[in-house]
Amino acid sequence: MRRLILLMATMALAILMASGVAQAIINGEPDGNMHPYVGALVTEVEGEEGQTEPVLLCSGTLISPTVFLTAGHCTDFLIEGNLPTYVSFDTTFVPGQSELVSGTPYLHPDYCVGCGPPGVKWLPGYDVGVVVLDEPVVMDTYGSLPTSANLVDTLQKRSPLTVVGYGANDFDTGGGSQQPIYPEIRQLATTEYLGTQGIANQVGEDVFMKTTGSGMGQGGEGTCYGDSGGPLFLEDQTTVVGVTSFGPTSAIPCSGPDYAQRVDLQVVLDWVSSFL
Repeated sequence: MRRLILLMATMALAILMASGVAQAIINGEPDGNMHPYVGALVTEVEGEEGQTEPVLLCSGTLISPTVFLTAGHCTDFLIEGNLPTYVSFDTTFVPGQSELVSGTPYLHPDYCVGCGPPGVKWLPGYDVGVVVLDEPVVMDTYGSLPTSANLVDTLQKRSPLTVVGYGANDFDTGGGSQQPIYPEIRQLATTEYLGTQGIANQVGEDVFMKTTGSGMGQGGEGTCYGDSGGPLFLEDQTTVVGVTSFGPTSAIPCSGPDYAQRVDLQVVLDWVSSFL
């Protein structure tokens, strides 16, 4: 199990180094079956004896029987590495036991890394991706896209949002290094919307939502490694207004504020809707 944790940490770090973005729920609580349409994005790595092992990579939301919405840097990682792609909707992801549905990852055509404002090299373009599942997953309810563009612009500051994901919820500081601890349980937390101003990227729009996030050891709820691609829900608990994208780089990891790619932008809605 320790080796598996290190493998996941290595993959999370690889995403971080590749795109500067990678986010788990800090100070949250188990989701139970409140959001059964939120799933874990899974790939495979070589294990101790040369056999492949399933590894949790990111989170995301099933918005139709076959379309899984996640972050672009997650699908970019899978596409670039030509890695197998799976999704699990078990409340607890158990490698080798959880049911997996295979799929094909796609990346928004205007996603890019290293093309942000001068001196800010880690902001991507539209950080959104989808996985089209090979077989439909039938549920009573699915996550949903905003019904109109620019919905986020109508939100009041401090509006509550629910973040959901399978990511790390603590860190092992033994041996002088901080390794993320992945419980691999679908978790939720309540965060607050802080606005979009000042976080536009090279596409010339305010494409990211800023939320309160967590403060490791200081209270507050937010996202961390492995929660990338997970949803920010409105109070109806189905409408996805953002997908977890990145957090600040500091000596204390996963210590808010958090940033999410806006899903309500017309260019994002059009692209995601083309898979529905």
